[in-house]
Amino acid sequence: MNKTQGRNILIQTGMILLLLGLFTYFGYNYLENISKRNIGIGFGFMDDTAGFSISQTLISYTEADTFARTFVIGLLNTLLASFIGIILTTALGFLVGLMRMSKNKLISITALVYVETLRNIPPLLHVLFWYQVVFLNVLPPFKESFKMGEWLYINVRGITIPSFIPQQNAHTYSLLIFVSIIAIIYLSLVKKRMVLRGVHKRLWPWQLLFLLLPVIAAPIMNPYDMVLPEITKFKFSSGMTMRPELFSVVVALSTYTSTYISEIVRSSIMSVPLGQLEAAKSLGFPSWKRLQLIIIPQALRTMIPPVTNQYLNLIKNTSLGMAVAYPDLTSVFAGTTLNQTGRALEVMSMVMMTYLIISLVTSLIMNWYNKAIIDKKGDLLSKEDIPL
Repeated sequence: MNKTQGRNILIQTGMILLLLGLFTYFGYNYLENISKRNIGIGFGFMDDTAGFSISQTLISYTEADTFARTFVIGLLNTLLASFIGIILTTALGFLVGLMRMSKNKLISITALVYVETLRNIPPLLHVLFWYQVVFLNVLPPFKESFKMGEWLYINVRGITIPSFIPQQNAHTYSLLIFVSIIAIIYLSLVKKRMVLRGVHKRLWPWQLLFLLLPVIAAPIMNPYDMVLPEITKFKFSSGMTMRPELFSVVVALSTYTSTYISEIVRSSIMSVPLGQLEAAKSLGFPSWKRLQLIIIPQALRTMIPPVTNQYLNLIKNTSLGMAVAYPDLTSVFAGTTLNQTGRALEVMSMVMMTYLIISLVTSLIMNWYNKAIIDKKGDLLSKEDIPL
């Protein structure tokens, strides 16, 4: 062992001992402080009664339920906002990205203004704008609700639609829907393989059959009992209400994140080999077919990794819903639950681990999809190749 190696080992050992010392010091102070406040350690508080209400729940909940159930409700609300937001921001970002590439000056300039304006405003201000300015001031008051028959009510408190109460066949019907979705996806994959092999066979009748199967089975199985919204003097006594806080978070984060995705889409389209487009033109492919069969499949190979990062940002940014009282995981568990229990270490550890797991699962799914569409690189495209 020479002097350099010995010095490196000594430095590394010293850093490890320093970190262990800091960890021990802060851990000792933490234990001493919570003992003075008569606060215990552990997750036993999860079985205690919560004692507070939650404005929006996807599952049944009362104030007599436990903190464990508040955690589940906050998690479900976070997943709901993330799922809807990812779908909307993908569609909007893809559309704006194509508009940025358009030969039409009005379309391209409109998309440019949209991107440069929205992405330079903090996402928190987006959320506050949609909640304070749009939903609380544009929508009608409760007593003047806009309604469509007895099915839909829209007011400042949100959108109220019929609720569906599970019946005896609900689980069987849910399984039927799941099987139908899997069958449709499987047939789509089979169709793609057949096209690559030059085999032409109609599979859409089978896909249509699986699509209509749940619709046909619904009146026969009667899996859910539909309860129409019933309005009283101050509130709805029945029905399901989606509150404006959810829409504020979803719309704000979707529009904000779509500005970044649109630029990713534009740059990925520009990376498609020019020779591929020239070959498609020589074969007489119309513009929309070139986009569907040539441009997009090859652009996906460079599009997926940066889009994955934007999905992760959107998921984490749903915690901004706390600013408008959206009952997501951060608001319900890291906010109200933490204030009532005082278990800062346990609560924050659970919240951070939950966001970490959600992000890792999202990354794994997107990485798996990315491996399926990897292709060779090529030349660049010009604006003349974009069918807008």
